[in-house]
Amino acid sequence: MYFPTKKDIWFFLIIWGFILFMILTYIFGGEPVGWQIITYKSVPGYIIGASILALLIWIWFGTGYKVEGELLKLKFGPYKSKVQIKEIKKISRTKSPFTAPALSVDRLDILFGKYDVINISPKNESELIHSLLAVNPNIQIDKISLEFNEK
Repeated sequence: MYFPTKKDIWFFLIIWGFILFMILTYIFGGEPVGWQIITYKSVPGYIIGASILALLIWIWFGTGYKVEGELLKLKFGPYKSKVQIKEIKKISRTKSPFTAPALSVDRLDILFGKYDVINISPKNESELIHSLLAVNPNIQIDKISLEFNEK
């Protein structure tokens, strides 16, 4: 089952603002001033600019989580990760804007393995948690910081 990520307005403004800035620079930008090895209006500049745009768009549209059998698969654009659901020990809430793979400030901390933690921000948190609990009912849910209603 696939779970798309929540997308906050702040991440929207940062990612799409940067994309718009780059596009407007290429459309309306003047000649570069000073000595430069690679200018934005050269072939390498177009390649680098197109690569950055492609990466940002891939991250925006390609971030999500999938529960497949006994695996939780995480995608953050081109970056992929897998977590064995049987290794998940605890799920709690955090508000950290600096960790990935999530496009929201409201995130779930998933503690797995010995000391590994990953942050995710699914749109439908309770459905994802139910899917994880169906595979591993021993997952500890931090109900104080996580508003989770049993169905």
